[in-house]
Amino acid sequence: KAQGYQISETLVYQDNQSAILLEKNGKQSSGKRTRHMNIQYFFITDRIKRGEMTMKYCPASEMIGDHFTKPFQGVLFRRFRTIIMNVEE
Repeated sequence: KAQGYQISETLVYQDNQSAILLEKNGKQSSGKRTRHMNIQYFFITDRIKRGEMTMKYCPASEMIGDHFTKPFQGVLFRRFRTIIMNVEE
């Protein structure tokens, strides 16, 4: 908004299906190990309830951002390189 663009909704791609279930089902789908997530959990669920954000599943093999943080080789490297640099092979 500060730069003059209207943003209707933020889409967050998540490859962790447990995190998506936690967001949808609430505390029922959590166990003892998720106690430390209270602040982050409530922040995300609050944004989703307000309609400011949506969470969608994206398999790890399709996460383009992983290309910047993980070393890839072969076919996967060439695939992400083509997408990021917008070039044809």
